[in-house]
Amino acid sequence: MKQPGFIIEHCRQNCPKATREWRELLEELPSNLASLNIEETLQKKFGQVNHHHLLKICLAGCPNGCSRPDIKDFSISGYVTPQTTDNPCIACHACVRSCLENAITIEKNGVVVIDKSKCLSCGNCLSVCPSGTLAAGESGWNLRIGGRMGRHPRFASFVKQAQTDEEVISWVIETIQDYLNNGGPQERFTHFVEQKI
Repeated sequence: MKQPGFIIEHCRQNCPKATREWRELLEELPSNLASLNIEETLQKKFGQVNHHHLLKICLAGCPNGCSRPDIKDFSISGYVTPQTTDNPCIACHACVRSCLENAITIEKNGVVVIDKSKCLSCGNCLSVCPSGTLAAGESGWNLRIGGRMGRHPRFASFVKQAQTDEEVISWVIETIQDYLNNGGPQERFTHFVEQKI
């Protein structure tokens, strides 16, 4: 979805892997960003605004990154953190097999252990647990900035997590406003934020 001064990309709708619904953000972001006059400020910075000057925002429903959020100026990816419940584990090992990060083990006494340092909070384990031993805990958005391709590619850097769409919108607005006000002439967004990360 191309708008004056920015582009919003997203993953496919109704994906079974999605941990968060991004469609409301897709509807609300353009109207919230319109008041920033992004295109006008970019024209002052660059003269002619080319595709690589436009701000790229990517909405992804999960950490899988099918929509390539990590190479965008703004990466907004859904997450859901699994947690254990009091329901006893039936030792089917479905959660262990579903975890691509090898973050889940089942101890001999039937206790499910989630290694938080490995878990990406993708929710795969939640969708396969038949006993209810695993349940959804905290969910929200992982917010990253500064991704790009080209001669000097870099992945977007993690900034923080947000639990609500309103927090995401506020963060995007504040970050863009900072760039528009303080970015130098001919300075692309990714180079501006690279100095701050």
